[in-house]
Amino acid sequence: MPEIRVENLSKSYGPRHALHEVGFVMESGKKTVILGPSGAGKTTLLRCIAGLEKPESGKIWFDEKDVTDIPAGKRNAAMIFQSAALFEHTRIKDNIGRGLHKLGHSKSQIEQMVRSSAALLHIDHLLERYPGMLSGGEKQRASIARALVRKPDLLLLDEPFSSLDARLSEELQQEVVLLQAQNKMTMVQVTHDQREAMNMADTVVLMNEGRVAAIGTPAQLYENPPDLFTARFIGSPAINIIERSANLFARLKAVYDIPDHVAMIGIRPQDFRIEENANGLCEVRRCISGYGSCEIHALCMDTPLTLITDRALSEGSRFQICAPKEKLHLFDESGLSVTTEREKV
Repeated sequence: MPEIRVENLSKSYGPRHALHEVGFVMESGKKTVILGPSGAGKTTLLRCIAGLEKPESGKIWFDEKDVTDIPAGKRNAAMIFQSAALFEHTRIKDNIGRGLHKLGHSKSQIEQMVRSSAALLHIDHLLERYPGMLSGGEKQRASIARALVRKPDLLLLDEPFSSLDARLSEELQQEVVLLQAQNKMTMVQVTHDQREAMNMADTVVLMNEGRVAAIGTPAQLYENPPDLFTARFIGSPAINIIERSANLFARLKAVYDIPDHVAMIGIRPQDFRIEENANGLCEVRRCISGYGSCEIHALCMDTPLTLITDRALSEGSRFQICAPKEKLHLFDESGLSVTTEREKV
C-alpha cells in the first residue's frame, strides 16, 4: 500500500486560494484524517490526491511514483462521498459491481467479489434491492462496499458519515476502521468533525485557510497544541482561554509564576480540580448532567469558564478551582504555544 507524499501543493479557484503550498506525508497502511473548518481546503486536497482536480503547482507521490498528472482511473484509489451516489434504477449488486467487467473479470468472478464485499458491510441480503428501498445507512454501506470491491491501494473518504445520525455514524466509523486494518489500506479521510477525527485517525492533518496548521496524533494535538487555533479546534467542550486583560489571568500568573510574554492561558474543561467553597471566586451559572459527568458553566471572577466534573453542582453555588501546572497551555501574542515556558511552570 502506498505512502502518499504531497509536496508544495497549490490550487486556486479564481481569486480564491484553496491550497497554499501544502506539504506532508501520509504513512503506508495508516489512517490519515484531514480536519478543519469549512473552507479550509480539505476537499480540494482530497480531490487532488484522487486525481479529480489538478493542482496548479506542486507534486503528489504514491511511494516513488509521481502521479500528479496521472488520471484518477489509473491511481488504484477508491473514493467514498458524502452522498452514497448510487444509480437509483440499478440493483445494489450491480451498483457494487459496476465497471468490474471492464477490468477483465468474468460474470462468476464479479458475483463472488460483489457478495464478498457486501458481506463485509453486512448487506449481502440486500443485493437484489434498489437504492430507493434502502435506508440512508444501508445506502452508505453499499457505497463503501462498492469502493472496497476492487481492493484499492488507497481509500479516500469525503465526509461519508456527516449525513447519518450520530449512532449510525459511529457504528460505520468503527466498521471502516476495522476493514482498513484488515486490508491494510492507506486511508485518507476528510471531515470537519473533530470527534470523528479523534475516533478514526492514526494521524490528523489540521488545516486552516488552505494551509496545514498542525500535524500529529490525536493525543499530540489535544495535549500539546502548537498554537491557539489548534487548541481551540481540538477538544470538546472547547478549551477555556483566559486572556491577559482578565483579572483571572493576573491571579493565575501570580500563582503559577507565568512569564511576562505569555498573553493567553488555556485550560481544558477536564483538567480543572474543583473544591466547593462558599467564599470561592467561581459561581455556577448552569450545570448540565451527562453520562457519569457534569458540564458546568461558571463565572470565575470576570471570566466565563466551562468545566467537566464527576458530580453536579447547584446553580448559584460557589467554588474554588485549580489545575495541575503541566495542564496549562500558554500562548504568546501571536497565538503560538510557549512550550519551553510551559515545561517550567
